Amino acid sequence: MTPTLSLQQRSILLKMRDCDGTDDGELVYEHGVGYLGLDRVGGRTVFALLRFCAISLEPFSKIGEVERYRINETGRKLLEAKS
Repeated sequence: MTPTLSLQQRSILLKMRDCDGTDDGELVYEHGVGYLGLDRVGGRTVFALLRFCAISLEPFSKIGEVERYRINETGRKLLEAKS
């Protein structure tokens, strides 16, 4: 069964996919708030994407409290399932 993405979750994954390989495609999370480029992303949305396994922690990216995430293959498949 494919999880149902909210419009916000889908929008975030689309931006991450479209900007993949650049800094704008990286979701930076710290103290309950995330940023994707200049856009603020709530902690609940970040955790929902993690529960769906749609984003992955970048290797060696955790410095102190800052975590960096990128879209992964599961996130791409979730986007394709809704196309």
